[in-house]
Amino acid sequence: MEEIIIEDVFSWMDGGTITLKMRKQQSELYEIEFVQKMILEKGKRDPDRRAPGSLLLDNEEVEIRSPLERQLLLEIKIAEFGAGINVKERDSIKKTILEAIDFVESEDYIIVAKKVGRIK
Repeated sequence: MEEIIIEDVFSWMDGGTITLKMRKQQSELYEIEFVQKMILEKGKRDPDRRAPGSLLLDNEEVEIRSPLERQLLLEIKIAEFGAGINVKERDSIKKTILEAIDFVESEDYIIVAKKVGRIK
């Protein structure tokens, strides 16, 4: 299996967005983002704004319950932390990431997606 590394993690002060900078083998960095789910707004979808509760790959929404979504979540679960991630913070970061994955895999993810207009 490919080596998958989480090179950097950002936790935003917007209600819970988490951004992971990741790399497979020697590939270029790619970005996976779990968008906050605390502030839910329904209405006309603005393509320039990230939908609350969504999962993004390089700033593009990942289709709900798609093969790509399953692949990304698996990659995150098996990824190792890169040298730039503080060893003392790894347990708490891993816990936060696993909570985000649990949300995406839950029925609440579907409920939020409906509330914000991602699905009907």
